[in-house]
Amino acid sequence: MKLTLIAPPEGEGGKPVVRMPVAPPAVEYLAGLTEKVAPNVEIKLIDANREKIAWDSLDSDLVGFTFFTLHAPWVYRNSDYLRKRGVKTIFGGIHTTVLPKEAMEHADAIVIGEAEGVWKEILTDAANNRLQRVYHGYRLPLDNLPHPKTDLLKPFYNIRSFFTSRGCPHHCIYCSVRNFFGDTVRHRPIDEVVNEVASSKQRFFINLDDNIWGTNINRSIELYKELSKNIRRKWWIGQADLVTVQHKRGEELLKWGRKAGLIMVTVGWESNNPITLNEFKATNKQGKNRKEAIKKIRDAGIDVSLFIMLGSINDTLDDFKRALDICDELNVAAFTSLLTPLPGTELYDLYDKYIFHDLAWDRYSFNRALFQHIDKDMTVENRERALLDLRKEIFTLPRIFKRIRHLPIKGFPMAHLSSLAYQCTYGRFIVKYSESLLSPQ
Repeated sequence: MKLTLIAPPEGEGGKPVVRMPVAPPAVEYLAGLTEKVAPNVEIKLIDANREKIAWDSLDSDLVGFTFFTLHAPWVYRNSDYLRKRGVKTIFGGIHTTVLPKEAMEHADAIVIGEAEGVWKEILTDAANNRLQRVYHGYRLPLDNLPHPKTDLLKPFYNIRSFFTSRGCPHHCIYCSVRNFFGDTVRHRPIDEVVNEVASSKQRFFINLDDNIWGTNINRSIELYKELSKNIRRKWWIGQADLVTVQHKRGEELLKWGRKAGLIMVTVGWESNNPITLNEFKATNKQGKNRKEAIKKIRDAGIDVSLFIMLGSINDTLDDFKRALDICDELNVAAFTSLLTPLPGTELYDLYDKYIFHDLAWDRYSFNRALFQHIDKDMTVENRERALLDLRKEIFTLPRIFKRIRHLPIKGFPMAHLSSLAYQCTYGRFIVKYSESLLSPQ
């Protein structure tokens, strides 16, 4: 049987927006899982961010898509076309799990939840032409997981991924990860994580954990110690909370994180508005002194980027200015977005009466104003323009170089070089992309 797994493009309308340096992790992991449970299946991987797909001649018995809300229109459109040609398609991922009835209208089969427990059954059914409409995955222990297949995608990628846990103990209302993976955290065995990273030829990685150290600080320290002993000249970035580094073992955690190759972390600052932060139920992620926590991370030689959401019902246009002020005060960059109520989250239910429900799912790109605001000055146009202006200011060259100068020598040279590369490349990209969304089509 021939299986094709496709990673959707990241832009609105299904347009590739950049040649992504990161290999799409879901398709490479599913390829590894396929090789483990059905070694006779012929696998092909396609990254639609980098490859133009010849849908008319795509030769496959089953085509799989795993996707987020942003990708849904593109996936639905192309799956519908493949099915007209007689090619079977199957969907998985968070959006499919949240809206299964919608997804079923465009696929021959869907997977609700995690795939590991049902993937062998799916491939067997597909090979015998008895594919079921719905497969219910379930949460398994994370032992003996396959390694991603990194030799099937054609282009060269500078960065690949690994994960060490699934689930999140926090209850932020905007996040869809907890609903998918659960609030009881499961960890991979440390030796298996170390073996995967050590055996890879890649030098740079993204850790896909929702929280790289906030699920169990003792376990994280042990993991970092083992990585530091077994891995040389490999570096990685991830995302995390701020409360964990305020733990009594926080400095020890950061010391071993840097020794294990951690060079940059994106932390959930979420908002400068205390009303909004409380509405998000994100205060437990912050700890008592989040500014001091960021200083502690940087003092350990690890660069920091903030994640900030703007435009909530409680925000005003002044909050966009405050986001720039906090970046200047702390000498850090920020990934800024407009608040996006994703389906399946508590935030979506809370904002339901304000949401523009006639918008296509590809507008849920974190760059768009998706709901009617109660502040007359917070129009759709004003919010989207304010986000663009903020991004321009965050990534000016003087600000970038000032941040690099304030990174401690302890992280030199990799933290400095990676920070410079990230801010220059990502900053230039996100500004151009924002401009393209606001320009007349």
